[in-house]
Amino acid sequence: MADTPRLRRRLAAAALLLGLAPAGASAEGVHPGAERFLRTCSACHGEKGDGRSRASATLKTPPRDFTTEEARTNLSREYMIAIVRDGRPHTAMVGRTERLSQREIEDVVDFIRAAFLPPEPGTALAQGRERYRKSCAACHGDRGQGLPTRAGGPAVPPLAAARARAGLTAKEMLEATLRDPHAPGFSLPAPQPDAPEAQAVVDYVRSAFIEAAALRRGAEPKDR
Repeated sequence: MADTPRLRRRLAAAALLLGLAPAGASAEGVHPGAERFLRTCSACHGEKGDGRSRASATLKTPPRDFTTEEARTNLSREYMIAIVRDGRPHTAMVGRTERLSQREIEDVVDFIRAAFLPPEPGTALAQGRERYRKSCAACHGDRGQGLPTRAGGPAVPPLAAARARAGLTAKEMLEATLRDPHAPGFSLPAPQPDAPEAQAVVDYVRSAFIEAAALRRGAEPKDR
């Protein structure tokens, strides 16, 4: 696929949607695994890793949905590397050794595992993810990308935006999660989270959205 300004804009926009790049970032500022995924894999697996792509309807074997518990359970890192390297017989998944080096294959696998696979069940991150989906995603988006308010007001800013990375400490995020109202004129759905549950949400948000973006840029997130 040719490297064009249009493609670079698409890479930056998709990475922003995934919570891995700030608004206005160029393709050069995106994690190499994200770039490889978008260039090589997203045509079938979709930009959100859920298999919902334009090509999916034309494929005899549906592309893998990486966002499911089945994917988390059955896809080890080693298995995924082997599939990207060698392909899968009788499917559209062909080996990529002619296009990708071993390092690039590992980059794209690590990106998929970090960006799409659910956390291990029973862990604090899994609990935080579940509460985030129930109480936070309606405003902040399923990938922390921010959504317009129902009243037509300004959109909620992306959690991975530069302002969030530079200005929100874990302590401040915990205080905001426990505060009622959570934002001017808005309370979280009942029941209000207790401190451990709120901490789990904060840890999930920082891990899935904010820290991923900071690490991609080689920066340390402020005050864990």
